[in-house]
Amino acid sequence: MKLEIRCPFCESNHPIPLDFDLVYHCECGACYKVCSGNNIENSMVHIASEIWSDDELAFLMATESQFCDVVIERDFDRLINLKQELDENFLPRFCKYDEHGDLNLVWIKREN
Repeated sequence: MKLEIRCPFCESNHPIPLDFDLVYHCECGACYKVCSGNNIENSMVHIASEIWSDDELAFLMATESQFCDVVIERDFDRLINLKQELDENFLPRFCKYDEHGDLNLVWIKREN
């Protein structure tokens, strides 16, 4: 059984992210990252810095307008646990991860 995640914007399949410090990219322009539930805001800023330049990001942070779509998939740790059960070679990289917190998968896509 091959477990994958699916982009909520274009329905493309991607491997389950193994490095929780990286921001991953989809072909449709969306970016995603695994983060703990108590670190969603910082992770969203990290993802946004991959999508926009520093000047654009400073402008966006200063306004209250909506310039992107965000999808947060909660309880992502259940998928990680299932992947570990199915694949004995699976080794996620937990650098800034609180093992007592829930994992989330955060997707952000810039509006055109």
